[in-house]
Amino acid sequence: MATVSIIKSTYSDPEIETLLAPLGGMGRFVKKNDNVLLKVNLLSTKGPEKAVTTHPDFVRAVAKVVRKAGGSPYIGDSPAGRFSKRYLKKAYARSGLEDLAREEEIPLNFDTGVKKLDIPKGKRLQRSPICQYALKAEKVIALPKLKTHSFQYLTLACKIMYGVVPGLTKAKYHAQFPRKASFADMMLDILTIVKPQLYIMDGILGMQGQGPGSGDPVKMDLVLASTDPVAMDIAVCKIIGVEPVGIPVLKRAKVRGLWPERIDYPIHGPEDVAYKGFRLPNTADHLLTGKKPPPKSHVITDKCIA
Repeated sequence: MATVSIIKSTYSDPEIETLLAPLGGMGRFVKKNDNVLLKVNLLSTKGPEKAVTTHPDFVRAVAKVVRKAGGSPYIGDSPAGRFSKRYLKKAYARSGLEDLAREEEIPLNFDTGVKKLDIPKGKRLQRSPICQYALKAEKVIALPKLKTHSFQYLTLACKIMYGVVPGLTKAKYHAQFPRKASFADMMLDILTIVKPQLYIMDGILGMQGQGPGSGDPVKMDLVLASTDPVAMDIAVCKIIGVEPVGIPVLKRAKVRGLWPERIDYPIHGPEDVAYKGFRLPNTADHLLTGKKPPPKSHVITDKCIA
């Protein structure tokens, strides 16, 4: 059984301790002097009002609870593009995380080192470069954003750890795994070697439409927590009225036997906080309308010269 804690909240007071109480509180996950990575979604150099990145006030609230439990938080991610100190500084500044880090004295990661790791249980990857900022943490708390994704339909908890792959390697994997199923399997492979102890989702200001970088902000006032990324993503699907198996990464997770047999909702169930009218990207309209997905473009083989 998996547990997903869901509350309605705002950035002025995300009520992280209330959210985590059914899971045993932050003290269950963080011990005194633990070096704790707050793995944010730092996709690109966009302001927090665009709902592209994890909101700095949300990160602030989690960091305070980590410190209260005795841990030492630091913030990190690998944005799209070149994984360099210069680009990281720009992304931290535009996202509001630089100001947060200065105000709360929380270190920002500027280590751009990479280490290749074997993936013994990989279906698509047997080995992959992984950012060292994630490997030096004693505990990892993932802070995904509730957003849409034109290719994978939604980018939630199962996709948040794709950010431990260095930026340009991400582009390589997009080319190497152009099909939704193979790309989803690759993301699940990454999750087998870098596993957060806890996921806390920022769904206060989410993104709908043409995500993950160009969608529309949508006020949802939701915060979720779980130790199981699949259970968390299933819960989000139920909240917005989407069949979970229609999301590529959840479909592959089901095939791989990663779905929990049961999900317990100790505070609010998805039906209690259901959001009507959520817009998926155009590529996923069929999940809401029930119509078949659009056919792929016809390939004129006799004119193709490879």
